[in-house]
Amino acid sequence: MSLKKAIVATLIGSGILAALTGPIPAGAKAAQEKRQEQQQADRWTVQVDPKFTEKLNKAVKLFAGKDVELQKAGKLVIYSAYVAEVRSVDGKYFAQYDIDTGTIWTVGGQTATLDQISKQDQEEVLKALKGIYAKKDYVFDNEVEVTHQYTDEKAEVRDERTYRLRGKDFSADLNKDWVIGGDHLISIEIYFDKQELDPKLLKAATDAAKTAFAHNFEMERGHLTAYFSPHQSKKGQKPELKWVLRDDKVTIYADPKSGKINSVINELGIKVRDNKGISEKEAKEAVAPLAKKLFNIDLNGYNVKWDNLEKDYYFTKKNGTSVRAALDAKKKAVYLKAGSAAARGA
Repeated sequence: MSLKKAIVATLIGSGILAALTGPIPAGAKAAQEKRQEQQQADRWTVQVDPKFTEKLNKAVKLFAGKDVELQKAGKLVIYSAYVAEVRSVDGKYFAQYDIDTGTIWTVGGQTATLDQISKQDQEEVLKALKGIYAKKDYVFDNEVEVTHQYTDEKAEVRDERTYRLRGKDFSADLNKDWVIGGDHLISIEIYFDKQELDPKLLKAATDAAKTAFAHNFEMERGHLTAYFSPHQSKKGQKPELKWVLRDDKVTIYADPKSGKINSVINELGIKVRDNKGISEKEAKEAVAPLAKKLFNIDLNGYNVKWDNLEKDYYFTKKNGTSVRAALDAKKKAVYLKAGSAAARGA
């Protein structure tokens, strides 16, 4: 059974069970809701299809230079419903692949050390960290994760690679030998405990999760993410910054300067893959109240189109802020994004 069919079967089974059992006492209902949340959380776990096992083993062996035993299950990658990462039994090696087609995108592992990163690159990362947030001390761990791009049709580990440098409360990704972009710092994440965050930001995120998904937002940590384009990292220009706040179900993005929410995502939601069941008019009716409450954007006068590439609905208006939204089969929001966050691929 495919992942998507398994999820649908689970949800249908839960609905039938609820219908048969009738009213549920308050205490039992809370326990049942907790179990359902745990079942939903299992959506992150993907059993590796046996027909992909051999090629995954081969890919990791090409990287590791030896036979490596992989786990029987992987985890869906954040931001993707179709790409999973499967790790070796010892956790040292991994491959990322498409769970439907078996196409392998990357291979890598905890195989590099800090002395393999030039002093110049280390200094560049430290300077960028201090430039983003100067109130933390940044010290690199000695162990460095490396990820190589992989050409599936040729079963080839490419030279294009990314080093992930970590330390207490931060990580940084460095690209090396990339055909497009060359060598450059691509992203930084600085982690903050809940107690370190602005209470106003936390309240805005909590309210947004409640409004969009009727979800009680219970994050413990958030991170400030910086994205660098090749010319930005090389010329010292300021990166694009985003607050990313996440619990086990919902991810919230906010602008660091204004504190305004610009994206809300139900990571466990399953968006429709075509617009056959939900017309543009119906999508607008479902999204308009949420856009008003979340972003203070009135969608009256906005055009709405189905984006077949992103598999979502795109709302635009001349001289107006764009909105992008994905819906599930019941017309419930899976995500809403506004402004620059609504751009294709953002």
